Amino acid sequence: MHSARIKRGVAYRCAVLAAALTGLLAFASTAQADFGLGPDGFESSLLDSAGTEVNPSQAGAHPGSQQVRFTLNTVAHNYPGYGTEPDPDGQIKNVIAELPPGLVGNPQAVPSCEQKDFPPNGPIGYSRCQTDAQIGVATVVYGVAPGYPPQTLQSPIYNLVPPKGVLARVGFVAAVPIVIDIAVRSGGDYGLTATTRDIPQTLNIFSTTVTLWGVPADSSHDTERFVPGSFQPGDPPGSGIGLESDLPRRPFMTNPTRCGVDLFSHMRVASWADPNDFLPYTDGPMSFVGCDQVDFDPSIDVKPTTSLADAPSGLEFDLKVPQNKDVEGNPDPDGVSTAHLRDAVVTLPAGMTVNPPSADVLDACSLEQVGMSAAAVANSNPVTCPDASILGKATVITPTLDHPLPGILYLAKQNENPFGSLLAMYLVIDDPVSGLFIKLAGKIDPDPQTGQLTVSFRENPQLPTEDLKLTLFGGPHASLKTPAGCGSHTTTSSLTPWTAPEGAVATPSSSFTLTNGPDGGACQQTGSAAPNQFSFIAGSADPTAKAFSPFSLKIARADGTQQLSSLDATLPKGLIGKLAGIPYCPDAALAAAAGKSGRAELASPSCPAASRVGAVDVGAGAGATPLYVSGSVYLAGPYKGAPLSLAVVTPAVAGPFDLGTVVVRNALEVNPETAQVHAVSDPLPTILQGIPLNLRSVVIKMDRPDFTLNPTDCNPLAVTGSATSVFNQGVSLSSPFQADECGRLKFAPKLKLSLKGGTRRAQYPALRAVLTTRKDDANIASTVVALPHSEFLAQNHIRTICTRVQFAAGAGNGAECPKGSIYGEARATTPLLDAPLSGPVYLRSSNNPLPDLVAALHGQIDVDLVGRIDTVKGGIRTTFAQVPDAPVSRFVLEMQGGKKGLLENSRNLCNSTNKASVQMGAQNGAFSDSAPVLRSAGCKKKHKAKKHKSAGH
Repeated sequence: MHSARIKRGVAYRCAVLAAALTGLLAFASTAQADFGLGPDGFESSLLDSAGTEVNPSQAGAHPGSQQVRFTLNTVAHNYPGYGTEPDPDGQIKNVIAELPPGLVGNPQAVPSCEQKDFPPNGPIGYSRCQTDAQIGVATVVYGVAPGYPPQTLQSPIYNLVPPKGVLARVGFVAAVPIVIDIAVRSGGDYGLTATTRDIPQTLNIFSTTVTLWGVPADSSHDTERFVPGSFQPGDPPGSGIGLESDLPRRPFMTNPTRCGVDLFSHMRVASWADPNDFLPYTDGPMSFVGCDQVDFDPSIDVKPTTSLADAPSGLEFDLKVPQNKDVEGNPDPDGVSTAHLRDAVVTLPAGMTVNPPSADVLDACSLEQVGMSAAAVANSNPVTCPDASILGKATVITPTLDHPLPGILYLAKQNENPFGSLLAMYLVIDDPVSGLFIKLAGKIDPDPQTGQLTVSFRENPQLPTEDLKLTLFGGPHASLKTPAGCGSHTTTSSLTPWTAPEGAVATPSSSFTLTNGPDGGACQQTGSAAPNQFSFIAGSADPTAKAFSPFSLKIARADGTQQLSSLDATLPKGLIGKLAGIPYCPDAALAAAAGKSGRAELASPSCPAASRVGAVDVGAGAGATPLYVSGSVYLAGPYKGAPLSLAVVTPAVAGPFDLGTVVVRNALEVNPETAQVHAVSDPLPTILQGIPLNLRSVVIKMDRPDFTLNPTDCNPLAVTGSATSVFNQGVSLSSPFQADECGRLKFAPKLKLSLKGGTRRAQYPALRAVLTTRKDDANIASTVVALPHSEFLAQNHIRTICTRVQFAAGAGNGAECPKGSIYGEARATTPLLDAPLSGPVYLRSSNNPLPDLVAALHGQIDVDLVGRIDTVKGGIRTTFAQVPDAPVSRFVLEMQGGKKGLLENSRNLCNSTNKASVQMGAQNGAFSDSAPVLRSAGCKKKHKAKKHKSAGH
């Protein structure tokens, strides 16, 4: 037997040497036109230990072997002196075989042969790899030389030490080394791809069969093992039996864990003549059964990076998938492997939501940058995501490799991701050692009402994963916020194996405990029991009386307190705005803004620039560094019964996120008797597209030049209001306010009074009063006008009186008063408005003996100037006790005369000079007393007539 073995070895060496010397000559005359694989030239199959094909096979089991074979087309050639013989129709250069997804190998099952031992020893030679590194057999049919029939060569396939960047490498020697590099396909189904490149042209190959053993140490392969230096397997000198392996029986190949579908293998081949033209071939199908016999019992461990409630937090996620092992802790060669994970859906606890401040430091990764666009996948582009898009890191432990795999979590670009969603992430495993390159897209679904997060990675690779650790970075700009309450919080999951629906879905959960409040102290109450506390400050930048100055208002809250839902504020008397020259932002523009992207609003605001009166800054998110976004405040028209409104338009844009444009209208109610402004906001947004805003502060600054005017009253005042939380609990607000330097304001108003109509006793003249003021004077606070004894109230002309109920009914300000209760007209001109305020003068019921005289002024706003009528020393007196602290340059009051007049002459007006008594008080405390003459137009006319007659006489 030993002699026969030596002869076979010598014959083998001679044959290979002949091939090396004559191969090029033989192929020089071979036609290339029909290069390719012949009919049934590509086969991929699973065999049992007896070498019989098994289809279908048990899912997750370890086959006897995996076999891939290809046969080239042949063509007959006539060689002079040798006759006619077949030759391969072309020389094969590259072979790429793609195995079905889920069919995996484990290079850790057997030792690896060092590269220094694999090259042939000598000009023809053989590998020096140890027998324990053998994982299969290659059978090559090749042409030796012209005139010789094709020869068959068997060569051991060894598990080789792969170079850096290669997942696994196997090889065999057929006169020259043939190396097969194995990789996981990136960007597709992540199955195994075996690639052989630059097959030497000296090999006149007809066909090649590569057989990889499922369990290399199994005794069924004893007769196929080679010893170093041998050319024939199975019968070492003197043994008479096969070679037994001293290695543990560890599986090298494992079947997919997916049942009920047809799986195919693919091969592409290219020739030396046209190396870029790969011809595709497909074989199959192969299928698998028994998925209900495949184990799948994963667990999860989820915890935040902080123990504080309502605080910024990272996240540590650990998914363990126990592998099926024997009693010694090795993969069980006779059992069934653990199922591969297909879909992972994880729902974080309620209250653990996206934290807005994270947007301050984040960027996003596009499909092109992550290499998942159609063009990028086709070109196998590397990942070029910006560093600022990194959310965290990952570590994967797989039983098929001897080291953990590093990974990175990237934030996906909003809407431009595989799901077209607001939130998504990419998990990229990029191992420089093995070359394993996996890119997975995960969808992040925030509940639109609560913000609770559900993260799903679906259609995961059919690869064995024993442990997956994900870590989202913590810190003040962490991407998550912990729930508001201490205690236990539970993460749930739904983990679906590739064996489903036969294999059961696992639903492991994990709980963590928060032990401290957001400030690190004791736990606080949550929900409606949490503190409802707000800080509130408001005031003018320059409090100088009657000066234009920016006005700002700020409301804020601490972590752990109830969130703000709405706000109303009442400005102190005299703190008013100049509306003149400011157009309203149209309702249509505001509606368009509310449906607009935030970035588009920033680029092209919907409201006209001329209507802008201020700015807003909104702080959102947990922790010491909230996210701040800015917007504009626009003057808008009537809203919810108020004559004016402010529209706060805030583009919700931060970092890579665009949550649209938020429009909050604030009705500006104006007290008709004091002109005080009461601003009432619509409900503030608390969540946008599933992102809880967690509002921390709102700052409104009315910074338009010459818009906000200070009072001329320097008494202590206050900006008051109330805040309502999301639990509909209100809290009162107050911020001191006081103007200064009121003493510098002078006060010298002028009032002219005149009568028109009958001048004789018992006649009823009309009254006209004209009040004028100076620009820089203090505003009027009160006015008392006592008419001379020449006039008294014509009570018999009091026809109809408007009741207080009627005056307030409908649109208010006398809109429902009877027409008969109108006794005059009034008009007020102010530099704060484009047009004067004007309206009827009513007699309105009063708590006093006589009715009140009310001038109901209408325009951009409505003002009611209320005068109390009484008598003093037998004369009529009207007291306007409360005049709005607002600049009025001219006020005209015209009361009717004749049958509708309220004044009756007690004597002939032309026989004496009649003076009124006028007392005016300023808002700054100054006074002005005067005694204007009550002029009568009738007396002037009569005097002129007499003078004319005398001249004529």
